[in-house]
Amino acid sequence: MIILSIHAENFRKYTQLRLDNLPERGLLAVVGGNESGKSSIGDAIQFGLFGRTTQIPPEEAAKLIHWGTDKASVSLRLQHRGHEYRLARSINSAGETAATLFSTEEETTLADTPEGVERQLKALLGYHYDAFAKAFYWSQQNSSSREGDSDALRALAGLKEHARLSSQLEHEQQDRLATLEELDAKRQHTAGAIEALHIDEGQLPHLNSIVTDLDEHQQRLLLLEEKLDKETVVYPNNLRRFQQASQRSRKISRWTKIVLLIFLITLLVGLFLLFTPEWGTHFLTAMTEGIRDLTGRTSIRLASIAALIGACLLVYGWYVDVRHLRPLQRQARNLASVMDESYQVCTQPVSRLLQTDSTDYLLAKHLELPESSNSHADMAAVPDWKQAALHYQAKALYVHSAADTLHTGLTNRNQELQNYQAMAKADIQTEQTHLQQRAQLQQLLQQQEHDLEHERREQVVASTAIDLLQRDASRSIGRFNQMVQARCPEFLQRFTQSHYKSLEILPDFSLKVLSEEKGDFLDFNEISTGTQRQVALAMRITLANALTDATKADAQMIFLDEPFAFFDPERASNTLQSLQETSKGAVSQIWLTAQTKPEGISLAQVIPCPQGNPVLKL
Repeated sequence: MIILSIHAENFRKYTQLRLDNLPERGLLAVVGGNESGKSSIGDAIQFGLFGRTTQIPPEEAAKLIHWGTDKASVSLRLQHRGHEYRLARSINSAGETAATLFSTEEETTLADTPEGVERQLKALLGYHYDAFAKAFYWSQQNSSSREGDSDALRALAGLKEHARLSSQLEHEQQDRLATLEELDAKRQHTAGAIEALHIDEGQLPHLNSIVTDLDEHQQRLLLLEEKLDKETVVYPNNLRRFQQASQRSRKISRWTKIVLLIFLITLLVGLFLLFTPEWGTHFLTAMTEGIRDLTGRTSIRLASIAALIGACLLVYGWYVDVRHLRPLQRQARNLASVMDESYQVCTQPVSRLLQTDSTDYLLAKHLELPESSNSHADMAAVPDWKQAALHYQAKALYVHSAADTLHTGLTNRNQELQNYQAMAKADIQTEQTHLQQRAQLQQLLQQQEHDLEHERREQVVASTAIDLLQRDASRSIGRFNQMVQARCPEFLQRFTQSHYKSLEILPDFSLKVLSEEKGDFLDFNEISTGTQRQVALAMRITLANALTDATKADAQMIFLDEPFAFFDPERASNTLQSLQETSKGAVSQIWLTAQTKPEGISLAQVIPCPQGNPVLKL
């Protein structure tokens, strides 16, 4: 895959980036000072291809947007296996991405979603982002220490995780052997402690039933207090409403009787006038036939009106009774019921309230059980006040006095039950302490046996894992060393000026390089930092060539970000010569960033990045 052009807007350092007609072969030098935007070009390539960079994962890709704007876009023109493609990708400040892959020759859209582009690129190129970052993208930030170079080489070989896991597993295995001995000793000690315990369990269920009985009665008393308060609070208002409703009902009843009397009188008069019997004619000699008929009919009409008014009064009286009097009477019955129940609780001995087992327990404690909970003088008047309140004949003051007296009695009784319950709970706590000791020891013993068995299984699993890991690592080391022997000598000698001939990874994951001068292998950490990075760069080129061959690509680009950092001038010059020679092969388009333009070598393209300028067009 070769990059022919890059167009980006509002991406990293650039508001506009246009690099057209890029050469397909040779060295492309991106030159500029710190913070001039060199790495932004490499990030544009990574983001355009895969929607992420080595420093910023996909979920944080919105950080790539140029400051002060709300959207960034990158468009790449690519050449792969003789065909041209255009890949466009964008992201907004909300992290929403869009991507399109277009075939320039066929003028068709191959994919128009990020997921579809990812699948299509994998099908075209033969690799995902991880392989690209490992083979075709070098970042100086990822190789800024001696350990970084060693880890990079192990990562290239696929052995970085092998080395980490192998060391971790072996350390854990040593700790596990010590843990097994410690757990076995603890298990034996716990088993001896359990054998020495003697606990009586018979008393605990009995005490629990007593506490439950006391708790149920306490809840009952609390509910009574709540009901008593609720019914007492509304009594004055209910009393006023009942009196008003009763007065209204009496008025309605009185008027109903009057209207019915009028109805009967007018009806009888009307009937008498309309149907006058013979014996009554001598009483009406003064009235003509027409006047008598008119008067009779008027009386009948008045009777009808009186009947209608009477019916309305009856309905209204029924309404007052159903909607006002009956609910108030029902509330009065509720109040009387609560007062009566509270009175019974306050005046009965505790022994009558509790179950036999609870009473026997309290008597066994030699406690003096009170006959009543409140000796106030008003307690004797509560039944009379209750009866009066039932018919709304008690004043609100008396009802409140009765409620206060009963409330005090209920509170005192509740306190008595709480004291008894506290005693029972203390005894339960004592019993539970003994039982918990044994239960804890048994649980501890089970856990220790479980942990012991678990550690034994883990030891077997870890031993198997170490063996399998060593076998897999051995195969990976063999494959890597074979690849190094087949491909690396040329690059390694070229990049190290023939000082080092080969690289080898040992079974313990240590790295050694073959020195041509000394004729022997040296530990990787014994050579200088600059040489280490030359070796790492040579391995990167080797891997890039290997992946290019594996994917059957006719030409491939590689991006090297600050590959000559910390190189002396001679080493940088020699490495440049080696890279130029490399560009004649399959890895033909080699991008590299540098502070200044490399001298003494032919460059296919120089891309200057002026400091502080957000626009770059070539």
